[in-house]
Amino acid sequence: MKILISGNPAFGLAEALNTVLEEYELMFVSRTTHKLDLTKAENQQAFADMSIDYDVVILNSALWKFNQTLLLESVYKKLKAEGKQTLIICIGSTTDRVMKATDWLYNAEKKALRDYCNSLSMTGVWAKNPRVTLISFGTLSNNQAKHPDRKTMPTKQAADYIKWIISQPAGVHINELSVDPLQT
Repeated sequence: MKILISGNPAFGLAEALNTVLEEYELMFVSRTTHKLDLTKAENQQAFADMSIDYDVVILNSALWKFNQTLLLESVYKKLKAEGKQTLIICIGSTTDRVMKATDWLYNAEKKALRDYCNSLSMTGVWAKNPRVTLISFGTLSNNQAKHPDRKTMPTKQAADYIKWIISQPAGVHINELSVDPLQT
């Protein structure tokens, strides 16, 4: 199985995926690995063009200014146009469920990603389209320094959940999964 992953394999969740998914053929794309800044539309399209050769695409990069959602749009449209039934896994955040006043755009970006993933995931259930799964995590261990008062989830554990999604049984589709480390 061939898996395309946005992100730097030497950092965070991408690093854990590089270890947990070692039996698969992996390609990581980032500013570091391919000199592709995925916040630029032309590079999002280049990534989408690459995606047609893969069985699974993991959108792992924590892109800002809604670029993770725009990258999903580019990848999904390219795969659909090519008639591919590729599994697209988007990494979200459980902060998308926060219901408090804030001027932090990250929450809204992750809400947009969640909404778009949910819409696209249903198209893969009812037609031979790419399948889209959103997996949202609470604070991961690579962000412990930003949130020293929180209990975090090890990135390897998060990567194990992603591997579980990849190996979902035939005949079903996991649309969404939300996982938080307990704080009590």
